[in-house]
Amino acid sequence: MLLSDRAIHILGVGNLGKYVAHALATHYPRLPVTLIFRKKDSYDKFVDGGRKITKWVDEHTQDSKSGFRAEWIGQSRPGSPHISNLIVATKGQQTLTPVGFLSPRLDRNSTVLLLQNGMGVKEELDSQILAFRSPEHRPSYWAGVCSTGVFGRGDPTRPVCPFTFQVAGTGPLNIGPFSESQEIEKKHPLRRALEKCHPTLRTEFLDNEKIKLARLRKLVMNAVINPLTVVHRCPNGWLRSLERFRALPDHPVTGITAEYRPSSLVAEIGPIVRAVLDLPSGNPKLDEAWSDLALLREALLLADRTGENQSSMLQDVEGGRETEIDYICGWLIKKARELGLKCPRGTQNLYHYIKFRKWENGEELKRLGPSPRGAASVEDMKAMDEFIGGRNMVTVEKPEWLKAKVTIETPEWLKPKPVSKGDKPWGKAPKRANKYMAKAQGPGKGKVKPTASI
Repeated sequence: MLLSDRAIHILGVGNLGKYVAHALATHYPRLPVTLIFRKKDSYDKFVDGGRKITKWVDEHTQDSKSGFRAEWIGQSRPGSPHISNLIVATKGQQTLTPVGFLSPRLDRNSTVLLLQNGMGVKEELDSQILAFRSPEHRPSYWAGVCSTGVFGRGDPTRPVCPFTFQVAGTGPLNIGPFSESQEIEKKHPLRRALEKCHPTLRTEFLDNEKIKLARLRKLVMNAVINPLTVVHRCPNGWLRSLERFRALPDHPVTGITAEYRPSSLVAEIGPIVRAVLDLPSGNPKLDEAWSDLALLREALLLADRTGENQSSMLQDVEGGRETEIDYICGWLIKKARELGLKCPRGTQNLYHYIKFRKWENGEELKRLGPSPRGAASVEDMKAMDEFIGGRNMVTVEKPEWLKAKVTIETPEWLKPKPVSKGDKPWGKAPKRANKYMAKAQGPGKGKVKPTASI
């Protein structure tokens, strides 16, 4: 086998790209690994820094690997060397343009592993890239689902270091073919390289049906957790609190109410996913595994495990960057229409809020600034969890960062409209919420009224 057939190119040097590249350099040091950068300044920083990727093993131990080859996407030309194995570790919205630049170097003998969240990227590549429109010329596609939590971090001397990362929790890397008729050969060079990275990557190769199930399950988790953390401006761990305390007032700027909870989104998304899967009837295990209750339980457990982390979508929004919303919520809305199902109204509302970065009063989301909740400590989150959950309402004190209020003038569309005598414009709060609010606020204050303070 030629050396070029074993060589691996990795497009995207984000957290996931760094994680895979470091694992390949650790377990397969003689393998040629080329990192392809989308931005020229990132490429220059990597080259000037010694072409090194550093993994933080713990608070005091680092494991650095160097010797990577590097390219900038602008250097790719029709006469550039052929790419046999390409791992795409960019986000969905960042995939089409760079793969289009690389398309002259890809052919039917190439393998492209899409290692990213969301659905619909492969279909977009085949329809938008001229060279891939013909099945005879397009590469073989593999899909990947990574369950390991990876985040970037710096060090005391360089707080912002783009080529370091740390692993928060390990999980399997599931890989399988997109096509039903395709099987991944055991001797395929990309498969052998990834399998050599055990136990770091924990790669598991699945058939087409199983990888489809894994991708859809990951899609549900992303569609529930990511948009809710954006509109509620909260870390992942707060989602369980949204389920407990359902009498929260409307957000003074966005108008988002507590009805946008994990359970309400799962109730919309569940039927769409089950219709896409077309599950066979009479299989109790499958019915239970894909029930709304099972999906909700898994989403809340995942949110708890990553409790103090911000979702990638919230980080993108606060950084003023484009999000993956088209390949998560957008894909679900499109599938509902294709299958003739009821439009998931809550998911559609969240899609428009995040996609167009504007609320109904015209306020741009990125102007709200980073949420203070994102920097909350574990102790603060536990205290707020108890406060919201209704336990120890008298003794638990709000954390300092929660006491600060930001007063925003209520927009006209959010102000209560005149109603008939005897009615209350804000409706009735649940009795349980009234009882807890009365304990927390004092006598005579058990009603939940609209407020412009958060």
